Amino acid sequence: MTHSVVSRPLSADHDALRPPRTRLAERRRRLILTVLAVVVFVAALLVLGLDGLIPFGLLLAFSTDADEGETRRSVSLTPRNLGLAAAMSAAFAWFWLWHLDLTESTLLLIAGALMALPLALQTCANDAAPHTIVVTKRSLILAIWGLVVFVDLHYAYGQSFNELTAVCVVVPLVLAASRAWAARRGQVEFGLLHHPLRPELRPHLLQGLNIWLCCGLVGAVLAAGGVHFARIGFSLTVAQFDAVVAVFAAGLVLMAGLAVVPRRRVYVASNLVVALLSGYLALQLVHINSSPADAVVLDSPLAGEWFVLNGGRSVLLNGHSPNESNAVDFVRLGANERTHTGGDGVPLSSYAGFGWSVLAPADGRIVEVTDSYADNPPGTNGDHANHLLMDIGGGRYVSLAHLEQGSVTVRVGDIVHQGQPLAAVGNNGHSNQPHLHLQVQDSPAGADAERTYPMLFRNVHITRGGAWPGSDSRGVRTGDLVRALAR
Repeated sequence: MTHSVVSRPLSADHDALRPPRTRLAERRRRLILTVLAVVVFVAALLVLGLDGLIPFGLLLAFSTDADEGETRRSVSLTPRNLGLAAAMSAAFAWFWLWHLDLTESTLLLIAGALMALPLALQTCANDAAPHTIVVTKRSLILAIWGLVVFVDLHYAYGQSFNELTAVCVVVPLVLAASRAWAARRGQVEFGLLHHPLRPELRPHLLQGLNIWLCCGLVGAVLAAGGVHFARIGFSLTVAQFDAVVAVFAAGLVLMAGLAVVPRRRVYVASNLVVALLSGYLALQLVHINSSPADAVVLDSPLAGEWFVLNGGRSVLLNGHSPNESNAVDFVRLGANERTHTGGDGVPLSSYAGFGWSVLAPADGRIVEVTDSYADNPPGTNGDHANHLLMDIGGGRYVSLAHLEQGSVTVRVGDIVHQGQPLAAVGNNGHSNQPHLHLQVQDSPAGADAERTYPMLFRNVHITRGGAWPGSDSRGVRTGDLVRALAR
């Protein structure tokens, strides 16, 4: 038994031939999804922020006419469409290049307009020929949605749990539901299951390879610690976090499996976005694996064992802004595998790391001390952090930040030695729970240094938080446990 790529050519009067009840149900479906998309976008502007773009884009895409079988609905090459394409390219460049300079509401408006612009594209008026490779309004909206999620993933700086949830959980479930609906209507290509090398199935096979590569790279990012930030953010135990990772992995397996039973038509725009995402993820994995040439070697600034909340040589792991891209945040876990005991509203004293002694990670001279800012109540942030700045020579300066108010034991000009107690872990500045921020920078400019240097650690035992084996064994990244060795 054989399976053709397209079941049958449909005439331009396909809509007219459908029963009135079917047409009415389609219009009702589109109206409901459009209204829901508008409601979600308003909620994004008022409450949800950029994360609201994830459901908005999906609702908007599926509010359009179904792609399958309606070949005349492919986007046509007209002057108007070329102008709209130029406008979409400019809007995306604005969203991407000026992301950090624009307000969240402006970013939402740009992204919303960007996703809605394909609705204004002209489609082929009368094209009954069966095309396998097409560009449709729905696929363009989904492609732009993917690009927006891709940009948010990049600028999330390690806190990419929502974006990875969209890729690993939301998209596979939506695709599974859509594929099941298409299978009922005879719009799924089963040929890859039987004769994957047939010439007419090559576009589908290339699409499958594209998706499988992307799924593998996303899995590698998860294995490297891409969602470990969520363990602290959601206060999860090891077992609970492992369950989250298992759900993400299952979603990737589902998405890879769906690539074996694709729709009959291959969508250029969405495949291009998948390929771009694969290239981006591959580049980030190269960063994770690379050994820095200008790294500074330090001892641990803390005794005992600490969890790396933010760290690593990739924006998918490290939650710091570009001028602090090599910084590391340490939090301490208690016996309950969480950073604190109790629920919301517990005092700072309930956090395992609060008040823990901060040690000099190298010999040096104190050049700046700030010790007067009060500690934030848990769950809140402040504007100014207590910190120490040490000159360790060679134009390198070690910054230790978020120190407990009144805990600093040294003054400007003091010569300190590795392992010497300097202060205690606190919770002030941009910090919603007690942790120590450590970075090596290029100037004594406090928080305004332009560059930070990678750090490697000696006299420590590092337990990898993820299964990905890459990177220098003395470097740390999000999810690692670092334990100082007795000397």
